[in-house]
Amino acid sequence: MAKRPAKMTDEAGGGHDLTIDLKPFINFLVVLIPVLMLSAEFAKISIINLKLPENRGSSPSIKQTKAPEQNDDNKLLLTMIVTDSVVTLGAKGGFLPSLFYREFHKYVSREDRAVEVTVEYDPSNPKKQFKNPKSGKPFLVTERQEILLYVTDENRNIINCLYTKTGEMLTDGAGNPLKAAAKAGDTVYILTNPRREVVVTDPGQYSLHPLSAYDEMKNRLMKIKQRYADVPDANDIILAAENQVAYDKIVQLMDVARAAEFPNIAISKLRS
Repeated sequence: MAKRPAKMTDEAGGGHDLTIDLKPFINFLVVLIPVLMLSAEFAKISIINLKLPENRGSSPSIKQTKAPEQNDDNKLLLTMIVTDSVVTLGAKGGFLPSLFYREFHKYVSREDRAVEVTVEYDPSNPKKQFKNPKSGKPFLVTERQEILLYVTDENRNIINCLYTKTGEMLTDGAGNPLKAAAKAGDTVYILTNPRREVVVTDPGQYSLHPLSAYDEMKNRLMKIKQRYADVPDANDIILAAENQVAYDKIVQLMDVARAAEFPNIAISKLRS
């Protein structure tokens, strides 16, 4: 004979069924599911249309048995060669006069932001450490805020150039740096892109400062861009640097190239 399910009896002798009430759990799921749906991340599919040049060996319908011939006669082939003390521009198989420079590193203490030190870097002793004058501890690479490059003459004397109060370099009409004080009535050009022509009314607005190699390199690149604007690789430049050249310096020179409207930058290594 089958037995009935057991029932709990309370003190009054009444019985209570053991059935579980699922309504609160269902109500919880009703609220939780929409929240999970809203917070879920779904896969996104994007389509990029590419048209590969057929004459460079990329066409699937044409079998390439030898390297395609390239005509570089009309190309600029602009290259910036960077060493620990010289920057040189090469184009069309020739080279512009090199920019010799002295390098300075600006450090800002992580412990005390008021401590700022600018020291000259010695390429013959690249492992030399510079100490915080307040704590006596060597500065860390992460405390280096900026690498400054100043153009020098053949005797390593720093060359001065005329700058505005906001730090903009001044040139003459031919794009040559102004190395003497301006006079009222002189026509000068501010190194913006494009150059800004200014007639000097107050010579006190301009003063001589060490010529930045970054500014002079931008100045030269802008002149090249203007002269060779129609060549096929007018937007391209190759940065060839020695191994010991600091990465921060390369990044700053890349910014200079972009400012001169050379957005396509390739980085290569100089052969030792």
